[in-house]
Amino acid sequence: MPALPKQVRRRLAEEFRLAVSKVAEAKDIDGKLYYFSVFYGETSRQLNVHWDPDLALLHLVTQAATQIIRGRMPLPIGAGFSPDGLPDGFLGAIDQVSDELAAAFEGSEIDMARFYAALARIAELVYVTTGNGAYLYEKGLLTL
Repeated sequence: MPALPKQVRRRLAEEFRLAVSKVAEAKDIDGKLYYFSVFYGETSRQLNVHWDPDLALLHLVTQAATQIIRGRMPLPIGAGFSPDGLPDGFLGAIDQVSDELAAAFEGSEIDMARFYAALARIAELVYVTTGNGAYLYEKGLLTL
């Protein structure tokens, strides 16, 4: 990613850090997803200021993740799954990946390795909310 204009990167870093604190404060998946939506909402606003394909990727991944997790099928309840059908530890994993994504924007340049690792982790978290992902989680192949 070419360097973002300083004001764009700074705005994203500030908004993302605030989102991280709100995601962490939320006690249920609906609240966490509400605040997680800042990652695509603010990115969309900044794309109007400065076009960047990696920011478009961030927007797409975080928006799709929010929608897919919200629309997930009911998953098994019982061993390894919470009453809302999410794998144990899922809510904490959302907190962690939010923090990683925000941290990628906090230096003088975007930490691209951290950025892409966070996007990949988001994809894993989305996948674990699917039927096959839940199966892989139960088998221990997909971990939180």
